Amino acid sequence: MLAGLAGTLSAQAEPPAPDAGLDAAPRLAPHVVRAGETLWEIARTHLGRAQLWPAVRDSNGVGEPRQLQIGTVLQFAEGGADAVVVAASGDVRVSEHGGERGTGDAMAAMRVAKGALVTTGPDGFVTLRLPDGSLCTLPSNSSVRLLRFAMPSGQRGALLDLQAGEVESRVPPQAHPSGRDVFQVRTRIATVGVRGTRFRVSVTEKDEVAVSVLESRVVVQTGGLPEIFVSELEGAVVGGHRPTAAATPLLPAPELSGAGEPQNQPGVLLAWHEVDGASGYRAQIARDALFLDLVAEQRTARTGGRELALFEGIAPGSYFSRVAAVNSDGVEGRAAVGSFSRGVAPQSPAGGSARWLARAGAIEFEWEPVPRALHCLEIAEDPAFSRMIVRADGLQAHAVRVAALPPGQYYWRACAAVVAQGQRSVSFGPTLPLWVEGAR
Repeated sequence: MLAGLAGTLSAQAEPPAPDAGLDAAPRLAPHVVRAGETLWEIARTHLGRAQLWPAVRDSNGVGEPRQLQIGTVLQFAEGGADAVVVAASGDVRVSEHGGERGTGDAMAAMRVAKGALVTTGPDGFVTLRLPDGSLCTLPSNSSVRLLRFAMPSGQRGALLDLQAGEVESRVPPQAHPSGRDVFQVRTRIATVGVRGTRFRVSVTEKDEVAVSVLESRVVVQTGGLPEIFVSELEGAVVGGHRPTAAATPLLPAPELSGAGEPQNQPGVLLAWHEVDGASGYRAQIARDALFLDLVAEQRTARTGGRELALFEGIAPGSYFSRVAAVNSDGVEGRAAVGSFSRGVAPQSPAGGSARWLARAGAIEFEWEPVPRALHCLEIAEDPAFSRMIVRADGLQAHAVRVAALPPGQYYWRACAAVVAQGQRSVSFGPTLPLWVEGAR
C-alpha cells in the first residue's frame, strides 16, 4: 500500500539570477574586505558559519586572519551548483556519481554535488547549507539524497529524498511572486509544502512519517487524501494504516535540572522531569546554539519522575544541550535548551611521602608534581576527609611543611587543579595514612 504513496516536503525559496540554470557551473563571487572585517564574519556571510574561516583562509592564501588588509579580494564559489558542509562529526558518508567517496570523509567547508547520497552512521551528524540558504541537519542513522538544487526553469528549488532517519530543515522565509513551494523533501509516504519555516521530518519504525513544525506551518499530502495543515508547534503522523490524519499540539518542553552547571565528571549527565504524554525522549549535545554542529544524541524511554541521559567521551569545551519529549506516534515535541562547560581533568598526583623534621619541629609532605597545575594538601582525622584539620591551597611547589600535629592517627592527600574553558577542575591523589607519635 505504501509503495503507491510518494511524498515531498516543500518550501519556497528566492529565485536566482536568470542565467542560473539547473546544471549551471559555480561562479566565482568576489568579496572585497571592508574596514574592521574579520575572516570569522566573512565566513559566516558566505558559508553560513563563522567556524569555517580556516577554509576561507586556505583557499585564498590569507595570512593572519585578524589583520586583513582593506580592499583585499576574496573569492567564493557561489551559485546553485553545490551544497556546503557546515559541520560534520563522526561517521558521515558521501556517495557521488554512483560511487562512494569514503566512510567518515565529510568535513566542514566540503562541497557536495547534486545527486550525492549523504548518510550518517550511529555516531554521525552533518549539517548542509544548500544554495538557497536553507540548512539541513541529519542526525545519526539518517540518509538523504540531494536530487536537485534548482528547478528546470533555473529557479532555485531544492529536492531532497529522505530515505531513512530524519532531517531537520531551516528554510529562510523568501517571497516568490508565484507563491509556489520550491524547497522539497521527498519521502515514500507524504508530501509537505512549506513557505519559510523550521521543521523536522522522520521516517518512524512503523514505516510512517512524523512531522514536527517549530516555526510557521506546513501542508501535508498523502496520495489522493485531503491536505493537512500543520501549524507552528503542531505535529502530525501520516502513512502506515492511517486512513486520515490530523494535526495535534506538540508536547511541551521538559523542565531541565541543573542547567548551566559545569560538567566536569567523567560522563556528561543531562537530567529533566518527566513530561505527561511522552513515551520517550531525545537528548542531544552540540557545539553551537542552533544545533548545527551535533556531537552526540541519545533516545531514552520514559521511566517516570527524574529522567536521565548519560554521555561518555565528551571532550573538554563549551556545549549546548537540548531535550525533547516524543509521543507514542514518534512526533518530537518542543525542546528545552541548556548549556554547560566541560573543563580538563588534570592528572592525579602520584603517591607521596611524609617525614619528621626534628630541627624544624614540622612534618614535610612531598608528592609527584602535575605539569601546569597548582597543588594543594589536605589533612583530616578520617579517610573520608569530613573532619579536615589542615588545607593548604594554591601551591606552586609539590612539597610543603606543616607544624607538628597532636599525637594521633591522620590521613592526608595531595591534589592538582587546572583552569580550562573557564572551569576549575581538581583531581586527588591517593589517601595516605599518617601516624603522629607522642613527645619526641
